[in-house]
Amino acid sequence: MVTVRGMRVAGERTNGAEELLVPAVDKAFKILDVLKGQDFEFTIVEIAKALNLNKSTVQKLLVTLSYYGVVQRDDATKRCRLGMSLAEYGSLVLSGFDLRRAAKPFLKSLMEYSGETACLGVLQGTKVVIVDKMEPPTEIRVNPHVGWRFAATLNVMGKAILAWLPPDRLDEILLREGLPVRTSKSITERAVYEADLRETRERGYATEWQEFHDSVNGVAAPIRDHRMKVVASIAVGGPQFRMTKEKMSDLGKKCIEAAMEISRIA
Repeated sequence: MVTVRGMRVAGERTNGAEELLVPAVDKAFKILDVLKGQDFEFTIVEIAKALNLNKSTVQKLLVTLSYYGVVQRDDATKRCRLGMSLAEYGSLVLSGFDLRRAAKPFLKSLMEYSGETACLGVLQGTKVVIVDKMEPPTEIRVNPHVGWRFAATLNVMGKAILAWLPPDRLDEILLREGLPVRTSKSITERAVYEADLRETRERGYATEWQEFHDSVNGVAAPIRDHRMKVVASIAVGGPQFRMTKEKMSDLGKKCIEAAMEISRIA
């Protein structure tokens, strides 16, 4: 089974923790949060505006972050981006991640069987983080990046986890993250979303029909830890013209099989 040690992860809030935060460190991490956004590169002015901070404060923090390689600044464009030191830290974390090691052959198998991208996501607080993936050698494919952290209510990987959470935990996540609108098919009503989760439990896997991206469908199944608690999911996603109803049904069952094996051996 998956071993999840009793540690607090990023994204979880502990009562009163904000009072113990070191202001400079807190601001530095908020800068990193901005830099991992969709645009990836920002000027000092853009960072300061996003965080409502003084420009000189941001500049001083960036000097320190750059010194340790956590942030890189392009002298020509004056834009900042995340540095390679973070990749080193992330590599060390992932290399010691039992779940990732256990799932890798199943990701590869799902990718080869389906001809689509297979992903592994882990619940952290109210977010899901993609910790590994396998992509097919096709030109048109889903291409998420490892390390992407998003609201658990955002896509199929989160659905496959939320469907099996206790009601109070589900309520906490829904209240904090809401139901993000990404396409015309995104589920925006809580009653409809909860009905979808009930259907997910009945069939054993979650589905997504262009709810996150206009041209992408996906399926995902839950992975359990040694206490039989759902802590992660394994998913397959691809362009909707290839991910037909029949293929989705077949891949949903394949994801269930993979998830059960990962839960057993990790």
